[in-house]
Amino acid sequence: MKARWQLAFILISFSLSLAQTDRVLELRPDFLGDLKIAGFSLIAEKHVYIKAEGAGRKSYGRSQCRKMMTDPNGMYAYAWIINARTRELVWRLSLDNTKRDLGTPDNRRFDGDVRLPAGKYEVYYVARKPCILSLEDGFFSLGRLLDKLLGEGDWAERGLGKWFIRVENVDKVVGESSIKKFHQALKEQAVVSITDLNNSDFRQEGFKLTAPGTFEIYAIGEAFQGENFDYGWIVNAENSEKVWETLVEKGEYAGGAQKNQMWQDTILLNPGSYWVYFAMDDSHSPQKWNANPPYDPDFYGITITGVQGKYDPGSIEKLVKFQVKPIVQLTRLGDDVRVKQGFRINRPIQVRIYALGEGSHGEMYDYGWIENLDRGEVVWEMRYNRTRHGGGARKNRMLDEVITLSPGSYMVHFVTDDSHSYSGWNASPPYNPSSWGITVFPADPRYRGEEIQKLEGSLPKGNVLVQIIQVENDQHIQKRFELDKETPLRIYAIGEGDWDEMYDYGWIEDEKSGDIIWGMSYDKTRWAGGARKNRKVDTVLTLSPGQYILHYRSDDSHSFNDWNSDPPRDPFHYGITLYKIGDKK
Repeated sequence: MKARWQLAFILISFSLSLAQTDRVLELRPDFLGDLKIAGFSLIAEKHVYIKAEGAGRKSYGRSQCRKMMTDPNGMYAYAWIINARTRELVWRLSLDNTKRDLGTPDNRRFDGDVRLPAGKYEVYYVARKPCILSLEDGFFSLGRLLDKLLGEGDWAERGLGKWFIRVENVDKVVGESSIKKFHQALKEQAVVSITDLNNSDFRQEGFKLTAPGTFEIYAIGEAFQGENFDYGWIVNAENSEKVWETLVEKGEYAGGAQKNQMWQDTILLNPGSYWVYFAMDDSHSPQKWNANPPYDPDFYGITITGVQGKYDPGSIEKLVKFQVKPIVQLTRLGDDVRVKQGFRINRPIQVRIYALGEGSHGEMYDYGWIENLDRGEVVWEMRYNRTRHGGGARKNRMLDEVITLSPGSYMVHFVTDDSHSYSGWNASPPYNPSSWGITVFPADPRYRGEEIQKLEGSLPKGNVLVQIIQVENDQHIQKRFELDKETPLRIYAIGEGDWDEMYDYGWIEDEKSGDIIWGMSYDKTRWAGGARKNRKVDTVLTLSPGQYILHYRSDDSHSFNDWNSDPPRDPFHYGITLYKIGDKK
């Protein structure tokens, strides 16, 4: 590892009061799932003698466990050694450096010398069941099948007695309690260290800088094939802009299961205030690993350390969290909810949007959006490809971002489907269940409350010329309108259609001649989100001076507040709206 811990080693060292008196370190797992820890130091570079036995195999055939759970080294009972200063791996028990123990199918032996430089080292041993044939924690596991055939744990407990690591010819040996104290001292000297995490945790810590400085980030989490499951990020507390995050494409293998990922980075931070976050899903954590742990399990999470000589320790202050009054808060939402709340701003403003909803396979089922009422346009939308895992079940999706809104009137919307919500979860809830929905904050906490007005009662129409929306079943609604000059109009309509036919649709009629000037035909529509039969039109049409009738007709099913399939992404505009283009309020 590239991170520097020199300051920590100047101030602290392994506790010798608890050190063993001999020069031999030995670890043996007591039970399946056991993780043993000890350490040793070398005064000078030398060979240490290692004898170890573990278990693993090269291939499990067609019934191997899910790839993210596998260890590329093929071991499920094994030892490894890391450099306590750099946190880098220096040796591990693997298929490549071991020989098969005759008489056993999976046991592997190592017997030899390893040359190490002077320094302090940590030794780990883990023993787990291999996950290959039957379901355990949702993935394939040989353990469950063999438990049924041979009795609970019998198949593996026979191997437990043989698994161990023995390291000889070291200068000092220390036990687990000394290693833990050493880790704690490193964390206490860090600017921020969010570790000791449990399943479904969501942690936030902050700091303030009065002078610029260079810092090293060391993060370990869970990620696989483009998606983060346990992850961290840093934001500027003054404007909520993201400064750094555990991007999947920048992660490195952290040891153990392939999904264990590590991020190491050096960043320059200017004076200001910063929040550091780390979020966990509902499995695989120091609380209980569901696959092989990373090489540095005590630092699972995120740790930020100042680079010696490139930052001033006196410039760092702890940041105390304070409440920022939200502009809009639509949260704790249950099933089949459609809510909205409006506001108006008189100058451009940056807002932070925090939304938590349900989605999978590229689609959102519980989601929000923001509409500019003056222009009738959606200016922000909670799309799946912009969300990240929100803790708990993988379908819990979170979005936390900052956008700039121009002066005008806005409506914040959120809709939920018929399952998995704050009123009743059908899978593990997110780490922050009470925020299910959408919250809009001022990104600058110094904003003045009078700059934002809540919209009450009737909403401003802005440049809406005529509107027929929230149409229900079996309706034919007509509204007349008149133009005194040639006028460009924006037509925004949502309806139901399939197989080149429209069932809920709108049109414009010339009142004098009875001619249809414009009609919502299927070939002019595109998908409106939700069920594929939800169709929408968003186009521009110029009309001459005259008198017109706007029509909208619906059939006997699938309409506003009575959907027989997934509703469109913008259900409140189910119907048709004409906007004047270029007109001011």
